[in-house]
Amino acid sequence: MAAQALRVWDPLVRAVHWSLAALILVDLFNEAGANPWHRYLGYAAGALVMVRLAWGVLGREHVRLASIAKKAAMARCYVGASGSRDKRHIYVAHTPLGACMVLVMWSLILAVVVTGWMQQLDAFWGDELMQRTHGTAAYVLGACVLVHVGGVLVTSAGSGVNLVKGMITGKKAAPPGSVSET
Repeated sequence: MAAQALRVWDPLVRAVHWSLAALILVDLFNEAGANPWHRYLGYAAGALVMVRLAWGVLGREHVRLASIAKKAAMARCYVGASGSRDKRHIYVAHTPLGACMVLVMWSLILAVVVTGWMQQLDAFWGDELMQRTHGTAAYVLGACVLVHVGGVLVTSAGSGVNLVKGMITGKKAAPPGSVSET
């Protein structure tokens, strides 16, 4: 029996996801200083998060903020049941931990953008605390990205579902005999 392909991620979600990935990667290695591109890339990332949040109100079931928040609220049970969880269970969209990570990363991106913008204001120009907050949030975001990528790879290997391919094509393949959520 062939794997069932479930349509999960629409083109907007995929475009925002991969654009954010590229912007964050480039901006983490782009020296801020007097470089205006650091700001432009950061503002673009912030704008993409705002687009995604708006789409989270307007989009289909799996991309809605309410759906993501509901899934994130299941994280404690998900982690607690990890030893006894049915390995054939396939989450249509995010796992509970994936949903938590999405919310954390969006929050961190917005925190980095806001603190970066605030440093351009006269009131915070040269403010050491604001600079440290901005840098710390950026590096925590970078660490979260690494954890996210690792989680995707581990979950893909454990479930037999290529999650990266799903974020490229928009379709998630469920192995034969798996139980997918509704």
